[in-house]
Formats: sequence, structure tokens, C-alpha cells
Amino acid sequence: MKRQKIYFSVRLDTDEELQQVAARVGQALNCTFVRGEFQRWYAEVAYVFGLKISVAGVSGIDRKKVAKLVASVAEKGFRQAPDGNGPVEYERVDISAYMTDLLTIRTGLPWYQPTPEDHAAEGKAAGRFDDWLGGVGSQGWTSADEEKFGDW
Repeated sequence: MKRQKIYFSVRLDTDEELQQVAARVGQALNCTFVRGEFQRWYAEVAYVFGLKISVAGVSGIDRKKVAKLVASVAEKGFRQAPDGNGPVEYERVDISAYMTDLLTIRTGLPWYQPTPEDHAAEGKAAGRFDDWLGGVGSQGWTSADEEKFGDW
């Protein structure tokens, strides 16, 4: 039997500080964000319904400032099979379209789902940052990294 894992990934083009975006999202979702970490970098995070929700700043297409809002399952019980035996199988359920609409309605801001071009621009910006830090920026974000550290 598979467990269902919900997740979402939405974006907002904004010049606002992450704390301001997080406060708006927190009000819309009835949760409180605190300073935390997403993909080994600073972010605003909240925990709701067994999800870790993160607001992180990224550089988007044409290096525009983007607030990235993502969620992934944080509940440790999801690491075990429902019957307690055997390996865990997951069925990922993407609720990004719902979250885009809900946040747009509740915040009055134009949230959107990232396109492949958005992901490519974010990856390129992350590579530039890795290079600046002296890392190996050309490797990029892998599906293994996504599973370990969360969705884009």
C-alpha cells in the first residue's frame, strides 16, 4: 500500500522582503513562519498538516526577484510503511494549482506555478552562487537532492 505525499511549489515575483511575504502567507494559511533553512540556505519556515512550508528568495528569469514557496512532507511517520513492514512506497500528489489559486485569492498577490523556464533560471542562478562560493555550480540540483532536501 502506498502512502500519499502532498507537496506544492509556487512563486511570486516581488521586491518585498521574505519576512513580509512569509507574514502574508502565514495569515492566508493560518500559520506562523520563523527563520529556518531550505536546501541548506536561509528561509522562512512553518509547519502545518505535517508539511514543512518554506519561503525562500531566488533569482528568476532575467534575474528578477522571486519568492519561492514550497512544501514537502515533514512528518517522520511517513518514512514507515502503513502496515509497519517493508519499504515505503509513495504516491506524490501535487497541490500547486490549488495553492496558486488559494494564495492569490487570500493575499491578493499574483502567485503562479513555475514553468520549466523558471526552474532553469533558478538552477542557473544557484550555479552562479555556487561558483561564487567556490563550489561546483555546474552539477545542478538532482532528483536525489530534491528527495533529500525538498522540492524546488
